[in-house]
Amino acid sequence: MASPARSGFPGRTNSRLDAFLRRHLPPEVYDAVRAYEPCIVVSDAEKHAFKYVVLSDRLIYLTENPPKSIRRVVALRDVVAIDLIDDYPEFLSSPDREINQHIRIVYSSTILKKERRKSKGVGKFLFPAHHSNANKKVKQENTGPNFWRKKVSRSLNESSLRSHQENSTPFKDPTPHPSDLKEPSLVGQGASRPLPTLSSCPSVAATGPPACPLPLTINTKGSQELPDPRDSPREGSFRFDGNKSVSGLGDSLLASPLHSCPSLEKEESELHLYIISATSSIFLHLKSSWNNYIIRATLLQDPLCASEHNDVIGNLKPYRSEEKIKHFCQLKSELFLKDNTLRKILCLITELRVAAQRNFILKRLFWKTSELFYFLVNTLHEYLPESRDKCALQNKSQRAEELMACIEIIQTLGLMFRETEIESSRLNTLAAKKGTLFNLLVILISKPKVPKPCSISDAQPEAGPTSAEAFFDGQLQKLTLEYTDTATALLYEILLVFQQGNLGLGSTKFAISWMMSFLQSCPPIMAFVARIVAGVVRGLSASLQLLTPCQAVLLYQQFYILRSCLQHSKALAEYIRNDHQEEFRYFIHMPALEKRLPGCYPITEPTTQLCHEVLQLIEQKQCAKC
Repeated sequence: MASPARSGFPGRTNSRLDAFLRRHLPPEVYDAVRAYEPCIVVSDAEKHAFKYVVLSDRLIYLTENPPKSIRRVVALRDVVAIDLIDDYPEFLSSPDREINQHIRIVYSSTILKKERRKSKGVGKFLFPAHHSNANKKVKQENTGPNFWRKKVSRSLNESSLRSHQENSTPFKDPTPHPSDLKEPSLVGQGASRPLPTLSSCPSVAATGPPACPLPLTINTKGSQELPDPRDSPREGSFRFDGNKSVSGLGDSLLASPLHSCPSLEKEESELHLYIISATSSIFLHLKSSWNNYIIRATLLQDPLCASEHNDVIGNLKPYRSEEKIKHFCQLKSELFLKDNTLRKILCLITELRVAAQRNFILKRLFWKTSELFYFLVNTLHEYLPESRDKCALQNKSQRAEELMACIEIIQTLGLMFRETEIESSRLNTLAAKKGTLFNLLVILISKPKVPKPCSISDAQPEAGPTSAEAFFDGQLQKLTLEYTDTATALLYEILLVFQQGNLGLGSTKFAISWMMSFLQSCPPIMAFVARIVAGVVRGLSASLQLLTPCQAVLLYQQFYILRSCLQHSKALAEYIRNDHQEEFRYFIHMPALEKRLPGCYPITEPTTQLCHEVLQLIEQKQCAKC
């Protein structure tokens, strides 16, 4: 059966290269390829070589043009910064200089201390390993999303500068493997040219809060995400040559080489890609994949996620795309049965979400046709913000079950949005019936209606039903909070769709300004923003306990939504400034964030930058231009 990767996959349009990758890569790795692009590579090993850069969800590869072999050059876990440099490369012809996109990827590499001392003089002069904050000369704007950074000068002293928000130390991968890559020492030449830019921070397409299958009984614990089994040694370091030989370069589950060998140390290296195209979106894909990996790595620091991840790796079966397609079709047909109960729908949706977590191909199949997206939104509409079944208005047990099913549906939708910006079928589905998308937005910002809690005066001593009523009151309250957190994560994903549309990664039919304009016209939005602010306050002031990985990711998403409101909606910005001054004065500030957010989380640096931007916008008297 032919792979569905071609359908709706604008990042993969070269049939010859695509056939090469499908033939030489393991199926699970091939399905994880996000995009590829012809480029000129500059490194110590590649001197202006014309190659293809191939991007997956975990690794960056290079292959010849035409392709003969493929090798891994950078792991996303080692990336420190991805910059777009504004320059005129001297080695390009005049027309190509005008449309060139110069991408610099800074990453950490492991080297022998002895080798570093030998080359320290030259290396330090050409490419300082430390990117100073004190001398940063990067101009930024707060009115745009976090993708671009302007290069003011290409002098040797300034070639190493980058903004504070991207000067983060490399984080530890939950499944580390030895750094077996050759470290390029790279040179980029050319004169600088000013271009309008946007602020820089890895926050393109991200992920929702961790999710786990919801049982049919009430679950009061926070949900967790099943990690992607592709983060396993099977995808580890490998190289294929023309004879289809495979050479393993390390086990991703082994201990870090820095811990096992004291003679090794980390050093920053650079990879330069010159894309001869003004319309290529590979830079945005790189930022998106890096950000997605940061969030995934943060979630995997949760013990439960890590345990489930190891269980999945230990029980991996042979990967066959045909089986995944068949499984998806079976689930879809069963979901559309007319006599399904809510419990049956919940079981099927949970099965779909778990399968999609493990195999990216199911996400493509989900968006290939629009029926399943419409079905899930319509199912939500039956129970939110209130149930169409009038009995549920009084039956607390039934309402709790409905909320659990709705939370599962929203988690599934969030998963399907995550990392699928490359799928044109997703944009086609969303653009075909914008009314469905707007209905979903209204559902997400509306607070679910639940039966009124029993009062103290209604309590009857030694009455079992009263105890049960009080129990369900508590469960409904917890489910309502969980629903708000889950809706926040999905709204974040939808915001990314419109944000990417502004930048050319998505469709021009979507614009963040008119999405925010629509939201501010909906009456429930003010109460929803208030719940977002309350959630941030809860996270930063509840106790001195550190945030869990799941809470850290949620905090990042909350700050992202607040920043979007402050930047793109004058009405919401004024509401936040006027009605929530006390929260930002006493609870939401940088010292509180630093105390609660562990520095070991990969998401810490992007969250810190988002918090800083939100606080700056709060202090402004006028909101940024839409």
